[in-house]
Amino acid sequence: MDAKNHTRVGIIGGGPAGLAAIKSCLEQGFEPHVFERQEQLGGTWVYRESPDPLHPEAAAVYHCLKTNTSKALFGYSDFRPPPEWAPYSTHRQCLEYFQSYAKTFQLGKYIRFNTEVTKLYPADDYETTGRWRLRFRGQANEDATEEEFDAVMICTGFYSNANLPVYPGQNTFMGGISTGNSYRNNFKYLNKKVLVVGGGISGGDIGIDISNTSKQTFISSRNGYTLTPLIGSNGWPLDIYTSRRFVQLFAPNFEMWIATRESEKRFQPAELGLFPPNRGHWPNGSVLNDNFINQVACGKIIPKPGIQCFTKTGVVFSDGSEVNDLDHVMFCTGYRNTIPFLDDSELPGPLGERGLYSYVFPAKMTHQTLACIGFIKVLSCGSPISVIEMQTRWVAQVWAGNCILPSKEEMLAAVHDRNEEHYTRYGRENHQIEAIPYMDQLASRIGCYPSFLKVLFSDPLLAVYMFYSPVVPSTYRLMGPHKWNGARAAILNAWNTSFEGTRCTTRSGQMPEITQALKFGLFALAFVLLFIIIVMLLS
Repeated sequence: MDAKNHTRVGIIGGGPAGLAAIKSCLEQGFEPHVFERQEQLGGTWVYRESPDPLHPEAAAVYHCLKTNTSKALFGYSDFRPPPEWAPYSTHRQCLEYFQSYAKTFQLGKYIRFNTEVTKLYPADDYETTGRWRLRFRGQANEDATEEEFDAVMICTGFYSNANLPVYPGQNTFMGGISTGNSYRNNFKYLNKKVLVVGGGISGGDIGIDISNTSKQTFISSRNGYTLTPLIGSNGWPLDIYTSRRFVQLFAPNFEMWIATRESEKRFQPAELGLFPPNRGHWPNGSVLNDNFINQVACGKIIPKPGIQCFTKTGVVFSDGSEVNDLDHVMFCTGYRNTIPFLDDSELPGPLGERGLYSYVFPAKMTHQTLACIGFIKVLSCGSPISVIEMQTRWVAQVWAGNCILPSKEEMLAAVHDRNEEHYTRYGRENHQIEAIPYMDQLASRIGCYPSFLKVLFSDPLLAVYMFYSPVVPSTYRLMGPHKWNGARAAILNAWNTSFEGTRCTTRSGQMPEITQALKFGLFALAFVLLFIIIVMLLS
């Protein structure tokens, strides 16, 4: 593609993905125009006491929300979180981080606030130019306006339409029913009997919070429970250990094995009524909250299997057990994969069937001038923020003509193979990714994937850290387009970063754990080099 023909880029959404998209466009000399329907940037990270009346089904943060990605892995590749942060941060801190990011790189001036996109469709000359038209309106002005753009990034993700399942007898239930996106705090559930449906991240968080004030809280999961601790048995954030480069060299399920092993060191899930997930498939979600098992152990949360049907006063579960006199049922069952402003005739079918090549480009389209940013769920260690930033960097390089996409047929074949793999792993098509392998793949296309052997000969100390330390976002700013001078320091300081804001005494140099890590890293590096030499001698 000729960069001169893609200078004016429409960006829908002013959240973390939209901010990354602005910066990536500016790095390539594009002209970004961002449409944000709220009055401030931050997207779903902006806390509001009540749901948006115009969009009541959209995702929103709740009062007790905190990150499930540790500080070392969180955030953008060239803008590290503040040192005073604890290992895991609150939603308020995250919003301040995004605001600081926008202020530092002067991104706010490209955002049109209180402006909602109502329709996105190809321009009349799309077949020859690939251009798109955006219809939008201000909240105070009902008259719609349209503008044309050379390319468009959709940065809203698929969290705009909460999913509310329907079970037999549900319409006769006399208690309250709501979805997790409407939850803010536990005040209204004081002395209530509550069922939370969903064994994922939000279901675990909300179930724990409600159980602190409720008379009794139940949690239901039809797919079993996968519990992933935030803090490992050695006292460090678990994702620091599972995100190390040498761990990524093993089979994908090795990382899951580490997490499972860490969980089983602390408790036996089956003894507490937490039946395991379907072992024939990878889990579709996981509880990422270290307080969950404590609430179960003291009886404040009672795990149940999937729902079979509702009664007038309660629920019957798939194992035949029943809970009566329920006051409320909270569905934390995800979101429908919809893009409300994009007509199905333009991009037909459910999200999985739309054929997003590498989860970004709709492969069926004539021109690759539409990019879907953030339409993924991060399964393994790694920050969604870092993943979406990498997506925007790749898209900008494609539109600048620096990266060439495969043919339409090759992209469709790649999407088909990926969907088949997902059916084998999860029993259905979904958009779950392993963050580090996925970012490695995009980084290789961009030219910012750090070659281990190249770094080994130019900077041996850095190579050892890269091999054994967590793969922090700054790893992808070490070389290639728009590299960052602070990347090396961020990699070398990856271990110390986690407890920088909470450490009770000031320590100079590396902590003892780092020394042990480096010794093991040097041993592992020597083993790898020996293996390479043997292979070369035998070949």
